[in-house]
Amino acid sequence: MAPVGRGVVDCLPMSTASSQLVIGVDVGGTKILGALVEVTGVGALPDILEREQVASSGEGGDVVDRIESVVARLVDTAVIEGRRPEAIGVGLAGFVDRRGVVRAAPNCPGLVGVDVAGRLRERTGLPAIVDNDANCVAVMAHHSMAPDCDELVAITLGTGIGGGIVLGGRLVRGATGFAGEPGHMVIDPAGPTCPCGQVGCWERFASGHALGRLARVAVAEGRAPEVLAAAGSADAVRGDHVTDLLASGAPGALEIFAEWVGHVATGLANLILLLDPGVIVIGGGISAHGEILGDLLVRSLEERFPAAVEGRDVQIVMTPGGPEAGAVGAALLGAYQVRPG
Repeated sequence: MAPVGRGVVDCLPMSTASSQLVIGVDVGGTKILGALVEVTGVGALPDILEREQVASSGEGGDVVDRIESVVARLVDTAVIEGRRPEAIGVGLAGFVDRRGVVRAAPNCPGLVGVDVAGRLRERTGLPAIVDNDANCVAVMAHHSMAPDCDELVAITLGTGIGGGIVLGGRLVRGATGFAGEPGHMVIDPAGPTCPCGQVGCWERFASGHALGRLARVAVAEGRAPEVLAAAGSADAVRGDHVTDLLASGAPGALEIFAEWVGHVATGLANLILLLDPGVIVIGGGISAHGEILGDLLVRSLEERFPAAVEGRDVQIVMTPGGPEAGAVGAALLGAYQVRPG
């Protein structure tokens, strides 16, 4: 019989047994990243021994098959090296309940209602745990920054916006397990419709998709010729055409990015006022541009949201581990479920 495993892990341990070999999987709207991870004590970045990445639209039923395939290849890799992973952790982009089942996933509907952990336990015989992907980033940040960081908010900026909250060293989950979904805070009731069914959600203004939308508007208005040249046509413009030009100092790209960062700052100010975190961790692919992103965020917060910054010392940092933080955080949750001390 396959191990049962636990639905979720709430309390984040201050120590873990040394040399735990676990698998972590980060499932987003466009890709699935799996990692074979060596977990050590807190305050250090776990080592990624092997990676497996595949594309995924997140829309069809094959998304779970792809997760299983990625995990199977990582298990085989470990076995070839004479070891066997102790557990599996998976971070999913969606509203994950306390049993580890996705109940809503605007950017990854193929996951809704599927017992991903159960399928992985059945296939591999290993304990498996599933959580929200941004919770995994929060766990990774807490593990790497502890013991000095027990009050933090992790924000992932990708296809949508995810959030993970750690207060007093515990993940905040809420009554249903859906806490930490700031991407669906409404910041403009007259804004664009969100896939979740609401209007004016934060992620419609501050996600990676939103950056692309701002860029297309700027191109249409003739404000970003260099972005248009990089994309080849107005319809092909994406957010990464903007970020790829930041290092060169292209004026149009910098203007678009600064406008987008202003929208990011709006949501962060609300979170600061609500939760009073000591650290805000920014994750997702956009965190690769951490220096300019961090500088613009601090400037925007100071200029536009004095109530959120006066009297506080909130650090804004890019997530430890970069774009692989979600997979590593999922692996850590897997480690915690089998050795919670």
